[in-house]
Parts: sequence; C-alpha cells; structure tokens
Amino acid sequence: MNHQTIGLFAQPVTRVDLDIDGVAKFFDTVIKGSGGESNQDRGFGDTGLVHYHNKENVFKVYDELAELGDRITEAANFVYTEVMNFQSDLFITNAWFNECSVGSSQFMHTHSNSVLSGTLYLRTDENTDIQFQRPGSSEVQNILEDSPDTNRDNKYGYNFHFPTCTFNVRNGVCLFWPSYMKHGYHNNQTPNRLSLSFNLMPKSFNSMYNPYFSS
Repeated sequence: MNHQTIGLFAQPVTRVDLDIDGVAKFFDTVIKGSGGESNQDRGFGDTGLVHYHNKENVFKVYDELAELGDRITEAANFVYTEVMNFQSDLFITNAWFNECSVGSSQFMHTHSNSVLSGTLYLRTDENTDIQFQRPGSSEVQNILEDSPDTNRDNKYGYNFHFPTCTFNVRNGVCLFWPSYMKHGYHNNQTPNRLSLSFNLMPKSFNSMYNPYFSS
C-alpha cells in the first residue's frame, strides 16, 4: 500500500562522525597511565566497567582535549537547534571516559541534570554496540490498545514498535540523544572498550533563566 508515515513524538538519536586521532593514546598514556585510582570510579556493581573523571569535565581538566570538547559542543548545538528545534546554545556540564573489559555491562540508565547526552566511541570492534529503550508502555500506550508484535520485523523498516533498539558503533562515531532516554549495553565483547561520554545543558531556558556560568 502506498503511504506516508510521520515519526510523531519519535525519540531522536543523531550520529555525527568526528576525528579522534590520538585521543585513545592520550587516554592510555596520560589519564589511565598516570592518574592511578584518583580519577577512577568503578561502575555500579560491576568492576569490569571503569569511569575516569566521572564527576568532572575532562575538556576542562586537560588542555589537550579542549579542542575536541569544542567540536563536540559544535555538533551538539547543531543537534539541539537544527534537529530537535530548540533555541538555546548548549554547554558541557561533565565529560568522562569509560573503559569496559570483556564480559562486563553498562546497566540501562538515564542522565539527570542535563537535556542532551552523548558518547564518542574511541576503541571499538565489530561487536561494539549500544542499546536504547523506549519509554514504558504506560507512558505511550493506552491500556486498552492492542500490543504490537515486537518479534516481527516491520516490512518497511520502521522500529517504532520495538521496546529496545540496538546500534553497532565504530571508532569516531559520536551519538547524541535526549538525556531522559534509557541506554546501556550487555556482555561487552570488545577488549578494553573505550568511549567518552558527556552531558550538556542549555545556556538559557525560555529566554529567561540562565544556568550558564563561564569559568
């Protein structure tokens, strides 16, 4: 049947490819190599996942990463204003590295105190993926409605009905998504999987409230 479909109220996940030359080496030699335990935070209930500078902004901590932070901010502003149609520019509130060993997982979670979140992938292989989960059925579906067949692929390629969607990623891929979206991965098979995650806030809300304070 000839038809058109509008992705009404869809949850946008946007991909931007960035140059990451030297970033993984900088992490290995400077951040992990000399930082010791002082900048590490073990993943919740999972010693195979380690966060580095989890409560800081690595783009402020290391001058060598400042230019990368500027490029991520530029891409985030494009997503926020041109894809999601908001008005304010964004600023990065925190940014940290994640290293994960084989067999470990990142539990499904959201990010608070931010409007846009993202991850830049630095060390991946063919097994590296991330999973997103749609809002609970009570939020998007009337209790009297029929339930979709989540085991059957849609012949048009639409994925609105799936409870989760999984994307394979590679080095240099930077994904952005609304911070309220649940995301994570299970049973990592990438040796020393490495990524850089970040959160952003708008410099102003509704042209009145300004949460941005320049350091």
